[in-house]
Amino acid sequence: MEGGAFVAVRTVRAKDRDSLANFLGWFSIGLGTAQVSMPRAMCRLVGSAGKGSAPRVMRLMGVREIAQGAAILSRPRPTTWVWSRVAGDALDLSLLGVVAARNPKRRLRTAFAIVNVLGVAVPDIFESLHLGRKQGEPRSGMLVRKAITIRKPQNEIEQSIGEELRQRVQKHGAVIRYAEAPGGRGTEVVVEWTEDPPLGEIGALASKVSGNDLATQLADDLRRLKQRLETGEVVRSDAVPEGHQLARHLKQQPAQPMEEAAR
Repeated sequence: MEGGAFVAVRTVRAKDRDSLANFLGWFSIGLGTAQVSMPRAMCRLVGSAGKGSAPRVMRLMGVREIAQGAAILSRPRPTTWVWSRVAGDALDLSLLGVVAARNPKRRLRTAFAIVNVLGVAVPDIFESLHLGRKQGEPRSGMLVRKAITIRKPQNEIEQSIGEELRQRVQKHGAVIRYAEAPGGRGTEVVVEWTEDPPLGEIGALASKVSGNDLATQLADDLRRLKQRLETGEVVRSDAVPEGHQLARHLKQQPAQPMEEAAR
């Protein structure tokens, strides 16, 4: 922290797995889940009668898709696994050719499925080549920033940071920076850290769903710090006695009508 630092600045690296690789990973998991959970419907969708060994083959294809997707999302540079999707595309096209030959009356559906496989094969090949050109050790970290403007001077903010926030920042190797807010509106407080959760995107999603990800926790910490410094207290109510927290939103349920009062 500048002006009384309590953490050191870390070198921030950009992750190798880009947004296209993430999309392909989640697409694989989504498609594989559909193939495993409703194989007969998926068979009919591509022009097969859905009888005999077809549903079993469809389930096996779904297991392959889920495994590929999970591997892509959990590795910093999933070059091999994206190439495996290219091989899977070739296999899928071969199987669709067999479906078209055996089901001449449903060839329009099969042709539509072939077009879709070809449409996915293009980004698969593009991303495989892109990842294959990368050199050096795989990089998985991603820079994350959380910022808030507080209408107080920097020295007062530094003195008011609680032990919980200090420990959270130190534990995750984060850095707190300060800058004068435009127009003399106080101080901008910025927290930066390198996010590199276990299992990559799958781990990040699990943390967000549970409300335990650092971004959500720091957003709550900074919001409470702002309220305490600007108003003298954290806004509370009977519904949220500990103060408003973003993590609690994930546990909320849709409003339900009150039961009719007994007459």
